Formats: sequence, structure tokens, C-alpha cells
Amino acid sequence: MLKNKMKKLICGMTMCITVCSQMIFPQTAFAATKAAVEKAGEAFVAGMTETAEAEEVLSEEELRQQIVDFALQFEGNPYVYGGTSLTNGADCSGFVMSVYKNFGVSLPHSSTSDRYVGYNVGSLANAQPGDLVCYSGHVAIYIGGGQIVHASTEATGIKISNASYRTPVAIRRIF
Repeated sequence: MLKNKMKKLICGMTMCITVCSQMIFPQTAFAATKAAVEKAGEAFVAGMTETAEAEEVLSEEELRQQIVDFALQFEGNPYVYGGTSLTNGADCSGFVMSVYKNFGVSLPHSSTSDRYVGYNVGSLANAQPGDLVCYSGHVAIYIGGGQIVHASTEATGIKISNASYRTPVAIRRIF
């Protein structure tokens, strides 16, 4: 598909050069210019195809697991009210926001606002790793197996808990 789009782009560029060249260059120079553009275009398309094939494309499941694995490395780090540092301390929404930021996703620094990001998956029974588990005044990341990782309290810091330790008010899927 990418290769076809690139061919159309090259074709369009060739047509433009063809029209412009006929006005400016004598026929001999035009033929050489057209051949050079076509050769460069073919090389460009081939390079784009190789690049696209070489890039690793993650499935949604693999991406969600990477989010969980990334979040889990901060287990044991401190809880700091208003914080967003995964190493020096974060509150619940700061933790979730900073984990997702590492994957290019911008989330609010508000557990209440997190209830409205992504889309609702209903209940914990439908939760998948990486989903946000929203509670009244709290938010966590579902890690699978009925568990969450979250910035819990100043006493316990970032830790793993049973997802049903409180009643969730929303389960949100970002990916």
C-alpha cells in the first residue's frame, strides 16, 4: 500500500517535471531529466518499502504489555502528592500520566478527568493490561490477573494491589 502511494507521488512529480521541462529544456535535456527522476523515484520507493518492512510493528496487546512492564519498574518508589516523577515521587494520576507520556500519550493530571479518556470497557471482567482503573478520587493501571499498579499513599508508595480493593467507577482503554 505504501509502495503504491509512493508510486503515485513519483508519477505526479514526473508529470510536473515533464510539463516544466518541455517549456524550459530542449528535448534531449528533458529525456535525461525525466530518466533521472524516474530512477530516483524507483530507488526512493524501494527504500521506503525496505524501511516499512524492517520496522517492528507492535500489536495492541504487545503495546499494552510494554506499558505494564514500564510501570512495574517503578514499584516501591515514593508517593508524592501533586508529583509526576516516576523516580522521585508521583501521586496516582501523576504516575499514570507519566507512564503513558513515555508512550506518547498525553493524559490529564487528574484522577477524575482520567475517567473520561479513551473509551469505557465496562467492568473489571473486561479489563486488559494497560487499562486505567478509575476509583472515586483515585486511578491505577491494570496489570492483568485482577491486579493494578498505582501510586497508593505516602506510607506505601507505588505498589501492586488487587484491582477490586475498592469499587471501580470506570475502566478506560487508551489503546
